[in-house]
Amino acid sequence: MGQDRHTDNSSVNSKVILIAMPWVIFLLFMQVFNENVFSLVTPKIAEDFAITPGTVSWVVTIGGLILGVGGAIYAALSDSISFRKLFVFGVVTFVAGSLLGFIVQSSFVLVVLARAIQCMGAAVIPGCFIVLVRRYAPKEQQPLYLGYGTAMYQLSAGIGHIIGGYVAKYFSWTFSFLLPLVVLITLPVFLKYLPDETGKKGKLDIIGAIILTVLSTVLILAVTRKDMVIGLIGLVILVFFVLYSKKRTDPILDLSVFRIKTYTPLLLVSILIYCVQSAFFFIFPFFIRDVYSAGIEVIGLMFVPANFGAFISGMLAGKITNKIGKLKAFYVGTSIVLAGMLMFGIFLGMNIIYMWIALALFGIGYTIVYSGFYTSFTGLLPDDRVGISMSVYNLITKIILSLFVALVGILISQDTLDVKLLPLPEGLKHVHLYSNVCLLFSLMLAGGMVLFEVCYGRKERQRLASETVAEQEAV
Repeated sequence: MGQDRHTDNSSVNSKVILIAMPWVIFLLFMQVFNENVFSLVTPKIAEDFAITPGTVSWVVTIGGLILGVGGAIYAALSDSISFRKLFVFGVVTFVAGSLLGFIVQSSFVLVVLARAIQCMGAAVIPGCFIVLVRRYAPKEQQPLYLGYGTAMYQLSAGIGHIIGGYVAKYFSWTFSFLLPLVVLITLPVFLKYLPDETGKKGKLDIIGAIILTVLSTVLILAVTRKDMVIGLIGLVILVFFVLYSKKRTDPILDLSVFRIKTYTPLLLVSILIYCVQSAFFFIFPFFIRDVYSAGIEVIGLMFVPANFGAFISGMLAGKITNKIGKLKAFYVGTSIVLAGMLMFGIFLGMNIIYMWIALALFGIGYTIVYSGFYTSFTGLLPDDRVGISMSVYNLITKIILSLFVALVGILISQDTLDVKLLPLPEGLKHVHLYSNVCLLFSLMLAGGMVLFEVCYGRKERQRLASETVAEQEAV
C-alpha cells in the first residue's frame, strides 16, 4: 500500500534527489535525443519508402501528438499513481516501441505505429518531470534541477543530430530504433529509489483523451491527404469535443482557463513562435540536402555549434532575463531568431557558412525567448490555476505544432511557393521554394512579436512603470 503524500518525505527526498533524479534527467536526455535523431533521418526514410516529405512528416508529427496528449495523461495520473509505477511503465513502453520499430522496418505504416508506442512511453518525461521536481525537491534546489533539465535538452539535441547523421550514413536509419534501448539501465534505480507513494484517487478523463487523440489524428490526416471530407469529419469531432468538455467537471482540456486575462493572446504568440521552431527543424535536413547536396552526417554536424551554443546561452538565460527584464529578453531572443531566419531566406544557396551562422543564431535565440516568454506567461496565471493552465497550454501547442509540421511537409512537396522572389543562385534544387518558406517563417516571428507587444508588452511596461513611481513616492 502506498503512503499518503502529505506525510514527511525528507528521507524520500534524499533518495529521489541524490540517486534517482540524475537518472530521470538521463531519461529526459534520451527522450529529446530520440526525437532529434528521427527528425534528422526523415529524408532517408522518405527515400527508402519512396514517399513525399508530407507523408514522412508522420514520423515526426505522431511523436509530437503522443508526447502532448500522453504527457497530459501522465501528469494527471501522477496524483493517484506512484511515480515509480509511471516511470517503469514509461521506460518499458519506450523500449517496446523501439524494438517493434526495428522489427517492422519494412512497413511505413507499422513504423509510424511503433513511433506512437515509443512516444507513449517517452511521454512520461514531459508529463512527470516538472511535477516530480516540484513535489519532492527542496524549494531551493528546484531551479537547479529544472536548469539541468533545460541544459540536457540542448545537449541531447546536439548529440542526437551527430549520432543520427552517422547512424543513417554508415548503418541505416532503422538502427535509430535501437538507440533508446539504453534506457533499460534506469529500471533498477527507478524500482528501488523512486517514491512508491500514491495520493488521493482522482478521475482521469480517459474518454476526453481518446477523443482528443482521434481529433488530432484526423486533422493531421486531413492536412497530409488534402481531403476536405476528412477535414469536415475533424470539425464535427472538434465541436463534439468542446461540448463534451463543457459538461465534464474534470475535462482533460479545461476550457475555463481561457477566461484568464491575456491567456489566449499569449497562447497565440507561443503558437506563432514555436510553430516556426518545430517546422524549421523538420525541413532543415531537406533543404540542406537539396540545395547543398550535403550528406546527412554533414547536416548532423551543422547542428553542433547551434545546440552547444544554445546549451551555454540556456545556462545564462535566467541571468540575462533577470538583468534586462522579461520583456526585453523576449524581444532580444525573438530578434536573434528572426535574424537567423532571414539569413536562411536571403543567403540560401550561397556559401554554406551562412547556414552555419544562421542555425547558431536560431538555436541561441530560442533559449532567450524561452526564459522571457515563460516568465511572462506563467506570471499572469493565478497560483491555483498554474497546473491546469500549463496542461491546457502544452496540449494545445503540441497538437497545433504537429499539424503545422504536417502542413509544411505538404508545402515543400508542392511547387506553390517555388517562385522567384529574391536574386538567389540559379540551378539549385528548390532554392526559391525553401527560401520563401523561410521568409514565411520570418513573417510569423514578426507577427508573434507584434501580438506580444500589443496584447501584453505595452500594458506590462505601464504596470511596471506605475509600480516604480509608487515605490519612489513611498520613499
